[in-house]
Amino acid sequence: MAESYVCPPEMEEMEPMRKMFIGSIDKAATDEELKELFAPFGEVSDCKIIKKSEDDKKIFGFVTFATVESTDECLLARITTPMMLHARELQVKRAIPKDDSTGTAHLKSKKIFFARAMPETTIEIVREYLEARHPPKYGKIEEIQMPLNSEGKEGSHKGYGFVHCETEDLCDRIAIAEKKATIIPGTKAQEFKKAEPKGENGGGRGGGRGRGRGGFGMQRGGGGRGGGYAAGGYGGPAGYGAAAYGAYPPQAYGGYPPQAYGGYGGGYGGGYGGGYGGGY
Repeated sequence: MAESYVCPPEMEEMEPMRKMFIGSIDKAATDEELKELFAPFGEVSDCKIIKKSEDDKKIFGFVTFATVESTDECLLARITTPMMLHARELQVKRAIPKDDSTGTAHLKSKKIFFARAMPETTIEIVREYLEARHPPKYGKIEEIQMPLNSEGKEGSHKGYGFVHCETEDLCDRIAIAEKKATIIPGTKAQEFKKAEPKGENGGGRGGGRGRGRGGFGMQRGGGGRGGGYAAGGYGGPAGYGAAAYGAYPPQAYGGYPPQAYGGYGGGYGGGYGGGYGGGY
């Protein structure tokens, strides 16, 4: 980690920033073996393999580090050196927070949607805020977009925008750490979450204006009627909740229902079709 970067204290206190989901675990693997595998990256405060039954082939687990830095270094290392246990490559990613009900948390994405931006917020201010809290070592911010109003004062934006990330890991990092973020001190909080992939429900970088209530489209938009940024359009009845930005269907990305992992963040894609139920 760069010497000039110090992880914000409030970020260190967030367990989801230190907790990883581990998939593709061999059924013969033990908690001790999994902990030993991840120990070289730093202190492991918790490690648990989830196995419903001896016949269960969908075995996964969670590893929680004592620091965010250990988590980041582990995720960075596994890009070039896959994590292997019992001759099987593990699926390693940040775990989705239990309380994340955005509806997009489980998706694989490199794009962040943010809303409730103050009128004085600029692209430069958003970039400065994010880059100070998310060092480029773990992925760079490639582009930030803030659609402008077609009417009104020149240069005024619509109050929302998009952040294009270099990696999915950076996208996960921002979505978890900045779920409620105050870009400009003393103002109201903004919401950052994963954006809907292009092609889902008329979404992507556009979504069109939609036929719903107030469904805004990106300037670079296109595709689909009735897209919008919520079930009833941006600012409609759905607001910024689970249906916001495209109203993701429960079957999106491999059929993972919102209750996957027993509410542990909506489930993961990548071939685990059907999701894991059960109280973890």
